[in-house]
Amino acid sequence: MSHSIKKLIYSLLAAVITAAAAGLFCIICQKPEENGRAVINFTEIAESESVVNTEISRSVSAFRKGVTRKGLLELAGAKSGLTAPELKEMLSVERLGDSSGAEIILRGMENPSEAPIILINILILAEKDEEIPAFEVISPFELPKKPQLPIIPLSASIGIIAGLICYAAMPSYRREHRVRRVDTENDYRTALSMQEYIEDACRSAANLGELPLTAPEGLEKSGYTAAAEALMSVMGNDSPKIIAVSPDFRTKSGETSPHIKIASYLACALAEKGSRTVIVDCMLKNPSVSGYFKLNPRGGLSEMLYGKCAVWDIVSVNARKGVDVIGGRESCQSPREAFSQPSWEQLMSYIAPQYDVIILCVSKAFDCAEWKLVTDRCDGILVVCGENGISAETAKGVLGLDKTAALCGAG
Repeated sequence: MSHSIKKLIYSLLAAVITAAAAGLFCIICQKPEENGRAVINFTEIAESESVVNTEISRSVSAFRKGVTRKGLLELAGAKSGLTAPELKEMLSVERLGDSSGAEIILRGMENPSEAPIILINILILAEKDEEIPAFEVISPFELPKKPQLPIIPLSASIGIIAGLICYAAMPSYRREHRVRRVDTENDYRTALSMQEYIEDACRSAANLGELPLTAPEGLEKSGYTAAAEALMSVMGNDSPKIIAVSPDFRTKSGETSPHIKIASYLACALAEKGSRTVIVDCMLKNPSVSGYFKLNPRGGLSEMLYGKCAVWDIVSVNARKGVDVIGGRESCQSPREAFSQPSWEQLMSYIAPQYDVIILCVSKAFDCAEWKLVTDRCDGILVVCGENGISAETAKGVLGLDKTAALCGAG
């Protein structure tokens, strides 16, 4: 079934349901007149051509002078056998202002259509102070009809309007709910743009090659010394150099992420070259650096950011030769909030004069809310790529940072 037909069916259903509801509402609101009750416009009675009897007209006119022009006259349970004084006691007038017209309400009528003539007879007899006999119709007189709502046309109109509104406002089923169809041209363009991001990132970033996750033959033979020198050459001459090291892949639970190993070997290579280096574990949800270095600090980064411990409680001096480590102990459920604390800026300002290179180990690139907060202070970023190289998503994000970037593989 096509999308247009579905929209038409839904709109027709909305129209039918709305029309039925509108008709029911009109029927409920338009109650039939109460049995034995009639409402008469007093002015119409006095001026009607149907009132031809001079005596009747005179009596009605005389009675009008005794009430407010817009008054409410109720005669409840009018019966024969009432005397004029009794009738007058039953009549009460509520004064509602001086405007033309009056409403007379008679209750207890067997035939409400005869109310005008019965009323006139009552008025005449009451004026003559005679006993009121059984009601007697002396001439025909049409009772003004209560306005009737055109239920069918009104309901149909409301239903049509509701159907049109539903058709116009109904969200596109094709756009919001359809099963996605393969669009070869669009998919090709998307793939092309993703490939362009990767190519641009690879052209603009320094490639440190594939670095091993162990260095049994020493840092120089393993390639870390050359990689550290290349990294420093592309990061500029500012001191200290703040470098974020981030993986472009996920690590299985319980395993040490390769980017932590690579960051530690690079830090050791930099320390051998005389650079004072510190590694900061910024993975607050799952702090891993202290465990990798087999450290047991008195406090962790997340505790320090919330003021639970001092800076010197979280720094492990000479965790490796010439390399200090600021690790973590407790897991933090809101890293974004932690890195938004003023203490993060205070920590960076405190350690900046102490070191030549600050390496920040962060979580998977653009995979966590705190990533940008951490990398904003960096001079550059080193992305540790997976087997297939840098992903398009990470390449796009790195290009958007407008910072010096370097890439390496994990061998």
